[in-house]
Amino acid sequence: MKVTVLGAAGEIGRSAIQLTTSISNILMDYGISFSKNEPKFPIPVSSKELDAILLTHAHLDHSGGIPIFYVSAKPRLIATKITIEISELLIKDLIKLSSYYLPYESLELINMIKSAKPISINANFKLKDLSVQLLNAGHIPGSSMFFIEGDGKKLLYTGDFNTINTKMLHGAQINFPSLDAIIIEGTYATIEHEDRTKIEHDFISSVNEVVSNGGIVVIPAFSVGRAQEVLCVLHQYNVRGKIYIDGMAKDASNIFLDNPDFFRDYSLLLEAHKRAIWVNSWSERKKACKEPGIIIAPAGMLKGGNVRFYVKKTARNEKNAIFLVSYQVEDTPGAMLMKNGTYNFRGKTEKVNAKVKWFDFSSHCGNKELLHTIRMTGAKKVILVHGDKNKLEKFKKVLQDEKIAEDIIIPDAGEEISL
Repeated sequence: MKVTVLGAAGEIGRSAIQLTTSISNILMDYGISFSKNEPKFPIPVSSKELDAILLTHAHLDHSGGIPIFYVSAKPRLIATKITIEISELLIKDLIKLSSYYLPYESLELINMIKSAKPISINANFKLKDLSVQLLNAGHIPGSSMFFIEGDGKKLLYTGDFNTINTKMLHGAQINFPSLDAIIIEGTYATIEHEDRTKIEHDFISSVNEVVSNGGIVVIPAFSVGRAQEVLCVLHQYNVRGKIYIDGMAKDASNIFLDNPDFFRDYSLLLEAHKRAIWVNSWSERKKACKEPGIIIAPAGMLKGGNVRFYVKKTARNEKNAIFLVSYQVEDTPGAMLMKNGTYNFRGKTEKVNAKVKWFDFSSHCGNKELLHTIRMTGAKKVILVHGDKNKLEKFKKVLQDEKIAEDIIIPDAGEEISL
């Protein structure tokens, strides 16, 4: 059994792992990342030789490159039902916004969805000489890890995962027989997340303070997962004020509400969405900016989406607040706002008067959870991906110093690893 790391090698984004035996050839994820609005793809592989593509979850850094395999072939795509539906939503939007840069069109996306085979969490299936089980990853609804047995080897590919329970999801359960190898993400390999309950209390207290003083809280949030998680938190703590939800988050919410089996507390999700005011027009957007309340809208990093309208309308008033709840990639408008308290208004960078604060509603494991996972699996070989290379090197040293693992690999793109 061999693993070839095609992407997410020493970087966050464009995840892609090829797994081969003498009989089988499968791909796990094939995502994209962005450089100056132009998508970057993993190392290419031939679609005609693939037995199947396994997709951990719908985010574009794991799914966005998959339609390219349906230009000249139709490999089987395996994922959970909700992952397939959310992937279609996100890739459609990607084609709409970035079609000039993409090596595929809508037809390839249609063929991809037609070739998809939905598999339930905890289900087992065979791929030639491989036995595969999908396991809950706790990252976003429908996200999964892949536990694979073949060639006398046992392998776990985590994709993006989270072992902490959130309002929407059960955390990933790490309970495996001794593994020969684990391919594990390291997005937050050197960061310790604050206690989730404390984060929620701080967040609600901050929101209530702004709304009580007559202000508007704008919450830029990822459309898939983060927007709905924040909505559930706001509702469960009975936050003051009206709650508006806008943009693609509404479309993702509709898919979520049609898939109740993927949630820890579907009734909370349902009631939270019943309470929210769904914004459907520009007149409703303008109205939302005229009274104290809470507005949840994509994009989470302020890079596009309807949230830009809300920020421009509210950022100059010190009564208001912009509460960031999503990961902020360096040099994005959200990162600049968090770092410098500035925002680009119609081509001119200005200081924001509204209160700016970031809350760590991460859906990835932190340092402690990653260490625990590797300990629990007893993996002989640890392959670190989907993380900044310098931070992965620091994490590797911790693994070595604490004697949690000895054979630790931070692969280069294209590196082939024998298990």
